[in-house]
Amino acid sequence: MSRALSSLKDMSAEIFFDASEIEQLSRAIGNLPGEIKAKAFARAMGRMREMTRTRIVKRSAERTDVQQKVIRSRTVAYFNAGSSTIEAVMRSGWIPLHQLGATQTSKGVRVRLRGSYRSAFIARMSNGHTGVMKRVGKSRLPIRELFGPNPAHDITNNPDEFLKVLTEVIEDHLAPRVLHEIDRLLPR
Repeated sequence: MSRALSSLKDMSAEIFFDASEIEQLSRAIGNLPGEIKAKAFARAMGRMREMTRTRIVKRSAERTDVQQKVIRSRTVAYFNAGSSTIEAVMRSGWIPLHQLGATQTSKGVRVRLRGSYRSAFIARMSNGHTGVMKRVGKSRLPIRELFGPNPAHDITNNPDEFLKVLTEVIEDHLAPRVLHEIDRLLPR
């Protein structure tokens, strides 16, 4: 055991980087026809757009305790080929509790992952809108609608959390995806 430890102490760790492969890859990509490069980058960015959207939706669902399908319907991602940028846009107001699976109980309303709202009730308005309502004062009127979280508000208030998601996607998947698309386009 002591001999193994002494041999570990004697070993020196040296790390050498051989940049020749990266240089060769850079030259090879530079020599490709413009049409193939443009097509490969467009395909790669399209895939990155969907990966980014999926990751943002997943992180937002974890943070707000809302199902991914509710947040996915409010999130759109665009790829702008002219400037080679991806924009992920989440348009969301406060999500009505009724859309989160509210059920009427004898004491109020229960919402999955949100808890119980005592003295609340589910009401359908004459215009067809259904919501979880609660009386504001002691009298019968006025009433107000109750809402759950706002995923877009969470992104605005915690940008660092979502920037981590974007950097992970770019660092881990962009280069391999571009190389994959180039490989698919080149004749064998």
